[in-house]
Amino acid sequence: MVSATKVLLSVAVVGGGAGMLVYSSLAEAEYFKHVNEVTMDADHWLDKSLRIHGFVEPGSIDERIEGQATVRTFILEYQGERIKVTHTGPKPDTFRDLAEVVAKGKLVAASDGPVLEASELTAKCPSKYEENKRKRPMTPPGASAGASAGPAARGQQAPAPIPATPASSSR
Repeated sequence: MVSATKVLLSVAVVGGGAGMLVYSSLAEAEYFKHVNEVTMDADHWLDKSLRIHGFVEPGSIDERIEGQATVRTFILEYQGERIKVTHTGPKPDTFRDLAEVVAKGKLVAASDGPVLEASELTAKCPSKYEENKRKRPMTPPGASAGASAGPAARGQQAPAPIPATPASSSR
């Protein structure tokens, strides 16, 4: 009788803990969506934590100083769908027209449609990264970078050999 009670109590505690873990993870879930996925059913995403991916529409960036903070609004576009984003605070160095951006925040209802109130922006400038790829030397297939030519072929001096030291033994 006592062991059955202990087993049932243990199962209840473990089950309760697992239930709380699932509940808390679902309540604080953050979703990664593209602009077109959010605009298809914006009401479903209202007041949820989102990361929305898209591209900054050219000419849509509006920055102004309010008090001590910089406030910016812009339009994120992806596959023809658009969503307005507001953000307060510093912006990434690569944030500009046509930049690929992931904006993290909450979607709120506004009179002119849903608006993402972003707390964080992450931006990438595709042309910068593409330019670096083009400048990199090509490596033949099957060879790792730098493996096809020794230091002399790359205009470097070969490293000096490391002298061997006699092994000492203690008895």
